[in-house]
Amino acid sequence: MLPFAKGKGIDILLLDKKYVINYSFFNISYLFPLYLSTFYLSLFYLYILRTLIFTKIKMNNLSKENKLVISIFLLFIITSCAGSISNIFEIPIFLSSMQLVILLLIFFIPFVLRTFYMKLNDFYMVIANSTLFQSIWLTLQTLNNGHLNRDIEVFLFSSKISIQSSENSNLLRLPGTFYESSILGTFLITNISILILYLINNNKIQMRKKTMIFLSIAMGTIAIILTGSRAIYLISFLILIILLKTKHCLSKDKIKALILSIKKIKLIIPIIFAILFVWPYFINRISSANQVFSKEGSGSYRIQLSEYALKLTDKKPLFGVGLNLSEFYLATSFPGEDYFFDAAYPHNIIIQILAETGLVGITLFIYFIYLILFRPTIKRNLNNFNEFHLASIVFLMCAQFYPIFINHMEIISYLFLYLGFAAFSNQKKIYEK
Repeated sequence: MLPFAKGKGIDILLLDKKYVINYSFFNISYLFPLYLSTFYLSLFYLYILRTLIFTKIKMNNLSKENKLVISIFLLFIITSCAGSISNIFEIPIFLSSMQLVILLLIFFIPFVLRTFYMKLNDFYMVIANSTLFQSIWLTLQTLNNGHLNRDIEVFLFSSKISIQSSENSNLLRLPGTFYESSILGTFLITNISILILYLINNNKIQMRKKTMIFLSIAMGTIAIILTGSRAIYLISFLILIILLKTKHCLSKDKIKALILSIKKIKLIIPIIFAILFVWPYFINRISSANQVFSKEGSGSYRIQLSEYALKLTDKKPLFGVGLNLSEFYLATSFPGEDYFFDAAYPHNIIIQILAETGLVGITLFIYFIYLILFRPTIKRNLNNFNEFHLASIVFLMCAQFYPIFINHMEIISYLFLYLGFAAFSNQKKIYEK
C-alpha cells in the first residue's frame, strides 16, 4: 500500500502562492498525510499488541547496537519537536515529528515480523510484484502519452499533465502512481538493488519465483529509463560497476549462473524488443545533458536551491527552521535576491535535514545511518552486508538529488523499512536459505 498516496490528511495553509516573493506553482502548505497505508499500519500494530497480551509469544530482544540506534532516532525526534517551541508554526512541526514516529514504527516492522514468522522469503516476492506493477503502469502511461486517470494515480500540481523536462519541454516524464517521476525512479532502483543481490546470494530459488524476479528486474530497468531521471541513470551505472568490481557481490561463477538462468527463462528476446522500444526516449533524454548546468538547467536549479537552503542554517544553526518548513522559509527569507528557483524543498536530503533540524538534527540523523549501514560493515569486513544495506545506500544516493524526506511519506517509508531490515540483519540473519 505504500506507493498509493491516497487517503485523507490535515492540510494547513502556510502561505498563499500570490504572496510568494518570487513565484510558486501552488500554495505553500503543510499536509499531515493519513494514507490507507497508515490505517493498515495501525491495524498491524493493534493485532501485534493484542497477540502479545493474549498469548505467550514474546518479542525478540534488541541487541545493544540496535538499542543505541533506536535511542539516537528517538533523540532526533525529540530535538526536532523541540524546535517548535520558538517557532510560529508549532503545530506543523509537532505533526511532522509525529510523521517521524510513524517512520519509526515502519522501521520496527522487520523485528516484529521475525517474532511471528520464521521465514521472510515471501517478502522478496512482494518487492518483485510491486516493482513489476509500477513498471507496467508506467509503460501503459507512456503508450497513452499521459496518466491513465485511475484513482490510484496522484497529480503533483492538481492537473492532468505530468512533469516536463526543464531542458526539453517536449519530453513528458510520467510518474506511475507516485507524485513525480523521480520518486518512481527512486522506488524502482531501490527495489531492483534488493532483487539483484538476492538473486546473486541465493542459488536455491524456485524457478517460478526466479522468473518473476528476473521479469521485475527487466521491466523495472526499462521503467527507470522511462522516468527520465538522469541522476538515477548515473546511480544505476555506478551500482552496476560496484557489483562487477566487488568479488563479494558478483564473482565470475555468479555471473555465469545468472546468464544460465536468463537463458532458461527465455527473456532475452523480449528484453531486446523492450530496449529498442525505450532507446529513442533514452537518447532524447541524454542528449540534453549538456544543458544541465546552463543558467536555468536542472543542475543549476539544484545548486542554487541548496545554496539558499544552507543560508537558512545561518539563521538557526542549532535546531533549524523547523521540520517540513524549509519550503516556506526559502520562499520568504530572501527578498530582493536574484534567484530563479520556485518555492520548493531542497533537492538533497542532507541539506534539507540540516536546514530544518540544524546541526543537532543532522548530526543525529547521520549517526543513525552510520550505526546501521556502515559501522557493522566496517567491523565485520562486508560479511554482514546484504541487499537491504545496498538498497538503503542506493536510496540515500537518490535522495542527494531529489526532495524525498517526510514531505513524501509514500517513498521515505521504504527507506525506513529497508533500514529496519538492515538493522535486524546486523544482529541476526533475517532470511534462511
